[in-house]
Amino acid sequence: MDYDKLKEWLRERNIGVVPKESMRVRGYDVDTYRKLAKQTENVDYDCDFHDGICHGLALGAPGCCMHCASAFGYWQKEGGAIDDDTLRKIAEFFDERTGFLREGAGCIIPRELRSPTCLYIFCSDAKMSGEERLLLYKIQYGANWS
Repeated sequence: MDYDKLKEWLRERNIGVVPKESMRVRGYDVDTYRKLAKQTENVDYDCDFHDGICHGLALGAPGCCMHCASAFGYWQKEGGAIDDDTLRKIAEFFDERTGFLREGAGCIIPRELRSPTCLYIFCSDAKMSGEERLLLYKIQYGANWS
């Protein structure tokens, strides 16, 4: 979707667009948050996707990608705002019907641009190391978590 059209779409849903410098994601500045988020690329979430569809959702469980479009990739949970830099980077990936989820591919935006909710929800931590669990806690609970 075009950046300006998406910005208007968000405004209609009471999600503001703010300068990157003033945005905090769970207490982190945007660049720090992105560094943490990027580290999740190698985490095994033990999710069962088949052809880009969450197997848990297919069995009736609430899959984490279920409301991607209506929740704008769960960015609406982050204080009702998104920074302009992130919005510019993800606008082209957004579809009003499916959000960022694509059949056969799953989420199509880079991990460092995903919302905290999309990064800390997982099917099982059975395959995660202690460091990986700690990383997800830092993302979930934010900069003030210890």
